[in-house]
Amino acid sequence: MTKSVKYALLGCGMMGLEHVKNIALIEGAQVVAVVEPNLEMRERAKQLLADVSFYDDLAALIKHPQLDAIVVVTPNYQHAEQLLYILQHSDLAVLIEKPIVTDVAQIAAIKQAADAHSAPIWVAMEYRYMPVINQFRQSVAAAEIGPVKMLTICEHRFPFLYKVGDWNRFNQNTGGTLVEKCCHFFDLMR
Repeated sequence: MTKSVKYALLGCGMMGLEHVKNIALIEGAQVVAVVEPNLEMRERAKQLLADVSFYDDLAALIKHPQLDAIVVVTPNYQHAEQLLYILQHSDLAVLIEKPIVTDVAQIAAIKQAADAHSAPIWVAMEYRYMPVINQFRQSVAAAEIGPVKMLTICEHRFPFLYKVGDWNRFNQNTGGTLVEKCCHFFDLMR
C-alpha cells in the first residue's frame, strides 16, 4: 500500500508551481493547502490544484488538518523568519528552497530551532538531481574520466527570471550572487 503524504505550499509562484508539478508525479503525494498572497499566482495555482485549501498566512496554513510536510517556496529574504515560525509551531517535515538565510546573523536561531525539531528538514538543491550532473558524478565514481584535480562550473542561462515584484533582482532580497546562484555550485563541488 502506498503511503499518502499531504503537502502544504508556502508560496506558489514560479518555483511553487514547479513543486506542484513534481509532487503530482509522486504516487500518494497530494498538495492540500497553499498560501499565496499574489492573486495572479494564486489563480495559476488554482488551475493546477483541485480541492486545495487556500490560506492567507502561515499561521493558518500550519493548522490545516492532516498535514505531513510543508514546502517553503517564498522569496529568499523571507525564508529564515518563516522557517523559524514553522519549527516553533509545528512538527511538520519541511522542504525549504535555498537559501535558508540571507544574513549570517540568522544562522544561530535557525540551528537551535532545527536541532529541537522532531521532523526532517531539507534544503532544496535541485542541481544535484539534474541528469547531466548525475551522469558526471557516476563517471567520476566509476573512474571513467580519471581523478578530479580541478573543477570549473559555468552556467548558461538567462539572468533574472521574472519573479513577483522583481524581488530576485536585489541583493538585499536574495543574499547576493554567492548565496542566490553560486550556492548550487558550492553544493556540487562539495
